[in-house]
Amino acid sequence: MNTHDNRSAAPAYPDATPVEQHLVVDKTDWVPGKHPDQHRRWDGQTGYRERFFRCIRCGAERSSKADFPPECDPEE
Repeated sequence: MNTHDNRSAAPAYPDATPVEQHLVVDKTDWVPGKHPDQHRRWDGQTGYRERFFRCIRCGAERSSKADFPPECDPEE
């Protein structure tokens, strides 16, 4: 018996924001290496934080909410 319901993911993310058909959360990951922007690098840097947005319905990731396509195809 499958008790998992994809729609039940929404209440687990109270800070999720609707963007078109997407339900988006703000994410931050640690990326190893020097920052790609020269002005954000420093001597001895071993990693940096990267901020992005992720749809909890379809898994799409974008650097801006405006970059999400209008359609959201949920993961199976």
